[in-house]
Amino acid sequence: MTGNPYFGLRFYGTSGLSLGIITMNLSGGLGIRFDRDNAGSTNVRMDTISVTGAGSHAVETWNIDGLTINKVIARNVGECGLLLQTTTNARVGLVDGNNVAAGNGYATFRMANRNGRRADGSYATNVYVDSVVSRGGGRGIFCVSESGGAEIAKVDLASNGNNAILIENCYGVNIKSGTVNGGGEIRIAARSEFANTRDISISLTANNVAVRESPCGSNIRWNIAGNASKNIC
Repeated sequence: MTGNPYFGLRFYGTSGLSLGIITMNLSGGLGIRFDRDNAGSTNVRMDTISVTGAGSHAVETWNIDGLTINKVIARNVGECGLLLQTTTNARVGLVDGNNVAAGNGYATFRMANRNGRRADGSYATNVYVDSVVSRGGGRGIFCVSESGGAEIAKVDLASNGNNAILIENCYGVNIKSGTVNGGGEIRIAARSEFANTRDISISLTANNVAVRESPCGSNIRWNIAGNASKNIC
């Protein structure tokens, strides 16, 4: 697909949808969108989704229960590479972003709007991501607005123009390994309108970057190697 679509592909109310290898070389617009205000979807599969030049997100989900993605590869994308919202029971292989979300608050990989929160309100792990790679652009990884229940096996983040990692009012997030080199700070934060950030574990080698926890979260476990400066609780 080429051009400047409002949405390249738009879905809602699907069951068992399978998207194969899709390449979008765009001059604006949004790549793949699952709607917020229409019926949800179940058991969605995507293979490798490659999006270049979108003005908005490469892939944005709302209201999916059961999501499997092989890879999202985003290049020169205005907002997120992969944005998951109100999505549960998800497995993602690779999210790879280069010059994604430059100059704004989005991220190569973002979870928002109670992503990963189960129907009973709990945050038992149900969102699994093998690897997030991010170069330049804005944020690398951003979890916000009562999202969580997520495990990221490995990260490789460098020279992000905004936070390399920002976890804000999220619950039950485990970043198990990887590297951060330069860029904006690694931060745990919280806003007053939601419950404080809790149950977070971050294990990384971090160089030439700052690590900060403000305000202090609850049950936060840091394991940071490298020369990163630390201002944590």
